[in-house]
Amino acid sequence: MRKHFARGGVSFPMNSLFWRPRVVVLGVAALLVAAGSVFAAGAIGNAPTVPPAPSIERPLAPAANDAPGPAPSAQHHWVAGHWRWFEGAYVWESGRWETPPAQNLVWHSPEWQAQGNGYGLREGYWDEAPLPPRTVVTAPTAAPQQIIVMTAPPPLQREVIYERPSSFHVWIGGHWGWHGNRHVWTSGRWSTPPRSNVVWVGPRWESRGASYVFVDGYWRESVAMAPAPAAVVVASMPSAQIVVVAAPPPVRQEMVYASPGEGYLWIGGYWAWQSSRHVWIAGHYERPPRGHRSWIQPRWEKRGGSHIFIEGRWGR
Repeated sequence: MRKHFARGGVSFPMNSLFWRPRVVVLGVAALLVAAGSVFAAGAIGNAPTVPPAPSIERPLAPAANDAPGPAPSAQHHWVAGHWRWFEGAYVWESGRWETPPAQNLVWHSPEWQAQGNGYGLREGYWDEAPLPPRTVVTAPTAAPQQIIVMTAPPPLQREVIYERPSSFHVWIGGHWGWHGNRHVWTSGRWSTPPRSNVVWVGPRWESRGASYVFVDGYWRESVAMAPAPAAVVVASMPSAQIVVVAAPPPVRQEMVYASPGEGYLWIGGYWAWQSSRHVWIAGHYERPPRGHRSWIQPRWEKRGGSHIFIEGRWGR
């Protein structure tokens, strides 16, 4: 390693003729001083400690000609040169190629750091290379393909609704889908909703000009909770009639979606009474029972200072 020293901002090379005798003299002087201390004290004291790195006013800029040559091998790492302070003068240690002492190590170059009113040299060191950041690759989700055909779907098939498995199950009616360039019937089934207070909106075919577009089925919210009233009075009556003091909120404006099939009637939404508060029951389609053709909407009637709920029913 070729070394330089600097005084007054000028760098001088330090060849072996200049450097080695000085080190030898310093070593002999140190031995004579140590020996004199032993004879004078009559015993060997504690080993001398290494003095801390000197603090200088400001460090010099790195040398501009410290450029690395070709690497000896792929395992070698370039250790850049730096200024060091030695006996009142700057000494330049040239850069060099080194092999790390172990795998997965990186070299942290020496650095002059502010210390009090001056600067001290932090020595360079080898340290473990930081782990590369984990890159999570998420496959793009394909947008659902819209089905547009020129052939109208056949009429809905009559289905036999078998026994309900539990009170939590909801009947998902059958529908015509599209597979293999033709309409294919998917039978109805009982299914459990993904969460409470949702209703099933069945799939359907919408006529748009000369084509037909398939709209898939989905679950949507069915209940909206109104703020609890300040005072509630439920009359103790022999029947199940509901009598409360709090007036129901205004009826909500609903969007009536397309009918799932022929013979279905729209049942409009209304405010019911559940869990000591008004609860909105969303509108939906239903097929009337045999012999009925109309639906009489439920309503609240005001009688004196209270409100009575009148259940909806099918009419002929």
